[in-house]
Amino acid sequence: MKNDIFSFARQLTIRTYANDALQSSVSHENDIKSLKKKVVHQKARPEDLSSREGHYLTMAYATANSYDLKGIKEALVQQKLYEPAMLKVSGDVRDVVVAYAVYSVGSEPREIIIFKEGGIVFWNCTEWEASNVLDFIRPFEVESYPRDVVEKEREVMTYVYQTNSRKCHLQESSFILVKDRDNSLERYTFSHAMVQSARLGAFEARLEALAASVSAHTAAMQRTGQAHLDKKAVVRKLGEIFALRHRLNIESDLLDTPDFYWEEEQLERLYSSTVAYFTIPRRTRVLNERLSHCVELLELLSSWAADRHHVRLEWMVIALILAEVCFELLHLFERKWKSTSERRGPRARHFSSDIEEGNITN
Repeated sequence: MKNDIFSFARQLTIRTYANDALQSSVSHENDIKSLKKKVVHQKARPEDLSSREGHYLTMAYATANSYDLKGIKEALVQQKLYEPAMLKVSGDVRDVVVAYAVYSVGSEPREIIIFKEGGIVFWNCTEWEASNVLDFIRPFEVESYPRDVVEKEREVMTYVYQTNSRKCHLQESSFILVKDRDNSLERYTFSHAMVQSARLGAFEARLEALAASVSAHTAAMQRTGQAHLDKKAVVRKLGEIFALRHRLNIESDLLDTPDFYWEEEQLERLYSSTVAYFTIPRRTRVLNERLSHCVELLELLSSWAADRHHVRLEWMVIALILAEVCFELLHLFERKWKSTSERRGPRARHFSSDIEEGNITN
């Protein structure tokens, strides 16, 4: 099932970020500006990142609200192009599927990490290969996002091996991995943060579309002083806003560090630094503020629609009262006319009989 509120032209550019240190206090002026404008990120091209010597491409996509991981795993086994594997970890990470390409292209292996919450990350895969895999997993998506939104909100990084590095870390727009060592958990951590950013981008796009659909009515209110919006349509928009807020704050881990990292101190630091790099905390806060702003606006429109409905009901009641009064007047006139006719009836009969008998003369 697709979300019809998305309507964006396809864009192949991607985002890069600078480190975002959260400030403990933000001015009121900045809060107002954040409600008016989406958090802006600089863009970069995948070919610019992959052209670095010794660097390999990493791409993350958010394509749906969730995946059927069991179905994907069975389909991968039948396809025989990727071999599903288990992530070597003591914690609970059952909501992820890791798959390695069966056929090698070069010395560096190709890896795919698929998250149940609707995100997929490609390590050392081309855009063409990623596009084919996205088409392959589409039947297993729950509430799919349109492809143009998927492409627009993807995250692209690179990774490189360093022999003199003792531990994995983030450096500018690259993941630094330790050479000749198993970096599977670090790859998972980097991938998790990238998927979180891509999912947040999809939420931002959804709110952007909702805000655009409401802005036409606010412009009409400003221009004509009236809002022509049905109450049912307002309630439907409010439902979409609350559903988005629920997914953002309840169903996702955007507001807190996932439980898996609590027992892995090194991975927790790695995850936190990557999340900060993608400015996820600030973007989440701004998105919640914009959601609150949209709720206030829709509640105003709902109140306006309710007032219009009440006015219509009042006029209907007035019309019914007038109709009742008219009917009563008609009945009163009818009774009056009958009463007058009955009083005049005997006189008319007596007069006509006198004429017949000749008692009345000129």
